[in-house]
Amino acid sequence: MYQKINKEVDNKIQAIIEGDYDVSILGTLGKEGYPFLSKILPMYHNNKIYILISDLSEHTQNIKLNDKVSFYFSMKEINNTKLNNPRLTVNGSISKIQLNKSNLQYIDLLKNYQKIDKGSKMWGMFSDFNFYFFTPSRALFIEGFGKAYQKNYPTI
Repeated sequence: MYQKINKEVDNKIQAIIEGDYDVSILGTLGKEGYPFLSKILPMYHNNKIYILISDLSEHTQNIKLNDKVSFYFSMKEINNTKLNNPRLTVNGSISKIQLNKSNLQYIDLLKNYQKIDKGSKMWGMFSDFNFYFFTPSRALFIEGFGKAYQKNYPTI
């Protein structure tokens, strides 16, 4: 069903995770059992994936109930057949990082997050915003028709 991952494909997956995408979506599971999707901006920093989100948002409330999430990345559409464009889904678990806003780790994360969203300098200091750490377990990269690759990440 899936083709074997080679170094070239693995590098493409890594480039996407590191920020080479057009749109990224967080998928969580709501309390009624329905999937919930929201636009997010993941940050790849020190070989780890983080998101900065509000504790008041629906996706965060869903994470409190179930830490299993998906990140969906779509690339710029270059093909006329829209479903033949590259995309990546990464499944895994996510957890809140318990840090005070004056903690040096929080300050470092926020400084780096500002590189992908300048506005986070302000709203990242709101009391309800926190960093969450994502641990990937599986990636499914669709490069186009007939080009599907699955990558399993080692469990920690």
